Amino acid sequence: MKKTLTLPTVLTILRIVFSPVFFVLLLASKATPGLVIFIIVALTDWIDGMIAKYTKQITKFGEFLDPMADKFMVALGVIAITLKFDFPIYGLWILSRDIISLCGSFIIYKKRKANWEANKLGKATTFLQVVTIIAFIINNSLKFHILLVTMITSILTAISYFRRTIRIVKASK
Repeated sequence: MKKTLTLPTVLTILRIVFSPVFFVLLLASKATPGLVIFIIVALTDWIDGMIAKYTKQITKFGEFLDPMADKFMVALGVIAITLKFDFPIYGLWILSRDIISLCGSFIIYKKRKANWEANKLGKATTFLQVVTIIAFIINNSLKFHILLVTMITSILTAISYFRRTIRIVKASK
């Protein structure tokens, strides 16, 4: 258990635990505390990655759980801003990468018993998703421009991940 429950994994678990907290706060029209919790939760993604990388505390469980925690955090953030802020329905395209990634994760696990690895474009997409959520919560005047960049990046990442999944499926035959 000790090898699985590293500090980065604990931070990832805390991201999962506290994501519903910011979600409930945002839905209860408590934007400031919801925003603060969201930012803290989002920062744990960066912090756990840095700690895991530099202390070599990378575990299979953490590799599996971290992207799931990111998707959970982003999905709850997008649902909250769709319900309580003026986030447009077409903006849900920013979740396209997450849907393709989840499908790819399942296929890679079934074919190779391995975890999905994000590429740099995928990491940029997560960052932009977080920035977009924050922009809508604080009602930033550039929020629709930020959303457009995030949508384009998300779609490009989804295409990249889809191609990777196809290559893996073809290689596994």
